[in-house]
Amino acid sequence: MAGRNRSSRHIDGYRVSRDVPRSYIERVPAPLPIHPAALEEELELQRREMQRIISDNRMVIDDNTVLQRELSAAKEEIHRLNQVIPKIVSEKESQSRELLERGLKLEAELRASEPLKSEVLQLRAEIQKLNTLRQDLSAQVQSLTKDVTRLQAENQQLNSMRADIDGLHKELIEA
Repeated sequence: MAGRNRSSRHIDGYRVSRDVPRSYIERVPAPLPIHPAALEEELELQRREMQRIISDNRMVIDDNTVLQRELSAAKEEIHRLNQVIPKIVSEKESQSRELLERGLKLEAELRASEPLKSEVLQLRAEIQKLNTLRQDLSAQVQSLTKDVTRLQAENQQLNSMRADIDGLHKELIEA
């Protein structure tokens, strides 16, 4: 990490065996000593990089802690749901069975009521016939009532005429 985005400070980036003597031309001059300010600057950069990494690590740890809590809560919720789901399923199955039984019962009642339905239709037809007959009879009763009233009026006239005839008959006998 210390050398991130930096080139090597050593000029020759490979190792050379110390046993092999170098010629004067092959010798590379020794690297110049590094200035203390540059070392301090590099140390400061490394320190800042370490602080950033520590801060990033803290954020990752915090995120990990939050995720662990959420995972734990989710596992608890799944466990709770796994306990509740069978109860709900059994209740739904029970309700379905009850509805199915009620449906079958209603269907049986409907089939049983089919003969009653035809009987009801027959009774309604008979009621209509009887209502028509009642209306006819009511009309006949009204007609007969008028006739009776007329005949009673005529009968009263006949009674008064009979009384007159009886009176005349007595007069004739006495005369």
